[in-house]
Amino acid sequence: MIPDPEPLSDDLDVPVPETFQLPGGLPVWLLTSRQVPLISLTLAIRTGSASDPDGKEGLTSLMATMLDEGAANRGPLEIAEELDFLGASLDISTGKEVVQLSLDMLKRNLAPSLDILSDVVLRPRFEPREWDRVKALALNNLIQRREDPSQVARMVSERAFYGESHPFGHPTDGYEESVKTIRLEDVKKAYTDSVRPEDAVLVVVGDTSRKELEEQLASRFGSWKGGGSSRRSPPLPPTPEEPTRGRAARLIIVDKPGVSQTAIRILLACPPLSSPEIAPLSLANTVLGGTFTSRLVTNLREKNGYTYGARSVIAQRSLPSHLVTGSAVYTDKTVPALVELCREFRAMETGNITADEFHKVRSTHWRRTVEALQSQKNTLGLYVLSAALGFPPVERKQFHQRVQKASLEEVSEAAREIFHWEPATIVLVGDRKAIEQQLAELEAHPQKDLAGSPCTLPEVELRGREGQRLGK
Repeated sequence: MIPDPEPLSDDLDVPVPETFQLPGGLPVWLLTSRQVPLISLTLAIRTGSASDPDGKEGLTSLMATMLDEGAANRGPLEIAEELDFLGASLDISTGKEVVQLSLDMLKRNLAPSLDILSDVVLRPRFEPREWDRVKALALNNLIQRREDPSQVARMVSERAFYGESHPFGHPTDGYEESVKTIRLEDVKKAYTDSVRPEDAVLVVVGDTSRKELEEQLASRFGSWKGGGSSRRSPPLPPTPEEPTRGRAARLIIVDKPGVSQTAIRILLACPPLSSPEIAPLSLANTVLGGTFTSRLVTNLREKNGYTYGARSVIAQRSLPSHLVTGSAVYTDKTVPALVELCREFRAMETGNITADEFHKVRSTHWRRTVEALQSQKNTLGLYVLSAALGFPPVERKQFHQRVQKASLEEVSEAAREIFHWEPATIVLVGDRKAIEQQLAELEAHPQKDLAGSPCTLPEVELRGREGQRLGK
């Protein structure tokens, strides 16, 4: 057995947030940083597109979009103008399990910035005129989404991987037909049922202390009380709960005639973010496609010239979810690229990760964490998802400790457990005719992996650009 490299320095001090609770019940995580007179915060609300009712996919995203389209005595233009005057920025986003309202401001403008945020959170107007505009824009964006191969690949792959009825299976912004059915009354009810202090957490990073911050927050959010019947409930048990090797292989083509590139997206089952397996798996995944010098980039870009880049990431969810590998390759190299991806997955499945690779990716993780902690905005990003998914404040510190202490054998075992070609869900968005010609050529002239086994592909399944089945 190859011995582990020498461990990295233990001086990576990932801080643990100070915590307190406002009178109304809203928990607050605080990380004080006196380097610059700035404050960044995110209100994470524990709801997301996984809470969308059947037939109204996209509801949570539309509700979140409406929050700053007029609140209290400010219209949407007044909100934008005041934020601009203050040098502050407000960003609202929706994920599968969380809605985030992120605010960046100068320390001296904390009070007026919080005034705006509290109005947006507690007193949105939900005016019919703004709703008509927001809904029309959302529908227009969904039409445009069909023309973006990378977005189509993301949507189709998750719909196929999780299945039609699973709450993770539909896109955050919904489908054109589902959004058409959503009414303003649906949005108002979703707000009442979702935006509640007991289902939220506020994470703050910057030039402030608990004493300085608590009074400012309490005067604006201290009386915030929940209402309605909470929409927050555990999603259905995900399909990935099944063993990775028990899933059936899928090869899905979404036809986009005449394009010069094919968007490739490959999904595999992986554990939830809370699993102890995630730390070594993160390192194994970095070996495969987590850096610009990873195996995938070295193969597909440097060696073969099929693409500019390729990457592999782990979807961070509270329950078992997926790992996704993706690239955009030249159309005439689609199937050759799949063969190389097969070879790389099969190589990962052996668990043969070198000591040099292991040391490099662990150093990469260490460096990225240090760099993130040097920026308030990036530090905030380290903690928000952890807070939103209900983990304790110490979770991020413990995770980074597990990564740094992971052994080469643990990382190799994670690779052997997860990276299997046969159960992969493979989605190709590109010129169907050109791809099928290449598949016929592969069938006539089979290719082999590094161990001499054939690089096989399952029977083709056709889907539309919103992921609907079209046949085989």
